[in-house]
Order: sequence, then C-alpha cells, then structure tokens
Amino acid sequence: MIKQSVTILLSLVVMVGCASYPEQVRIADNVALVNYDTAVQAGTDFGTARWSGVIAQVSNQKDSTRLEVVYFPSGSNGRPQVSDQTQGRFVAYVKGFLDPMVYQQGKSVTVLGELSRKEQGKVDEYEYLYPVIKEAKVYVWPKLQDTRIEYVDPWPYYRPYPYWGLYGPGIRVKTITKQTTTTQGPVHVDNNRNKVQP
Repeated sequence: MIKQSVTILLSLVVMVGCASYPEQVRIADNVALVNYDTAVQAGTDFGTARWSGVIAQVSNQKDSTRLEVVYFPSGSNGRPQVSDQTQGRFVAYVKGFLDPMVYQQGKSVTVLGELSRKEQGKVDEYEYLYPVIKEAKVYVWPKLQDTRIEYVDPWPYYRPYPYWGLYGPGIRVKTITKQTTTTQGPVHVDNNRNKVQP
C-alpha cells in the first residue's frame, strides 16, 4: 500500500513538472528549443522557439496578426520576468485575427512557434532587425493580483481624540496591500545586437 502511494505521488510530481508551462505553449520533452540569444547572435532562423515578453505593438493584417514583443527571460512557469533591462525585440505572426483589446500593449505573453527569416523594420526611426516566429501560438498571462498580508497586533492602542485612553480588548488586525501588476516602466533595449548593417 505504501509502495503504491509513493508511486502515485512521484507520478504526480512528474506531471506537475511537465505542466509548468500553460497548455497552449507546452511542448514534448524531446523538442529542442532555440533560445533568444542564439537566434540573435548566431542569426539562427530555423527550429522551434518559445520566448516570453511584453507586447509592444499588435497589428492585424488580411489573414494574420503581427505581434511585436519586447523580449524578457521567462521564469520556470514561462511568465516573463519583466525588468528595466531587455535584450531586444522579436516578431510573432499568428494565423487569423487577434483582438487588440485582449492582446494589448503592455500585456505579458509567452509565444511558441517556428523560427523564420529575420525581418527588417524600425523602432521609431531606428533601423531594427527582428527575429521572427511564424505560425505562433500565444499565451496571454493574466494580470497578477494584489497581495493582502494580514497580521494581528496584540498590543492595546489608544482611542483617537477626544476619547483618550486604552481601547478595546487589546487586539486588532492590520492589512497591508502590495501592488503587483504586469505593467512596466522605461525599458533599455540593447539595439546594437539587432542593428541592421549597412
């Protein structure tokens, strides 16, 4: 009985490990992925890629949607770890229509698909060479909720003016709210890595 329980528990642990990424962007264990650095530095334009980041721009075309994404390394579950430093941008093409109200600028995403030839474009007036993921599947991460921390203060406290003196049984609950969102501040992009050569 104990042996069966241990086997079931280990199976669940393995399943949880495999299920760390959302279903939409999950892959088989034997699929090799091209990381972002390799695609940029070595110019790799083939293979499977799964990158995370924050949407910079969305534009619907006749038969597909183009997402421009600011790249950020992902955590163990795939959510981008947004900071004030980034290694660059990439473009993902998704078949069909994506509603810009859902796939908004500033939302965190994880993208899975096949690499294609790099695409020349501009970030404002700056010439930029984008790594491209075609036939992409995109997972939009939900906004992180505020975290409430509650604790009991066992000390008595005073009534406010004009009712001076000790108040109540001497216990109160304090609540602290931490704001945690997926929005980001100014971002530095190392554009020299993706600069179009003359």
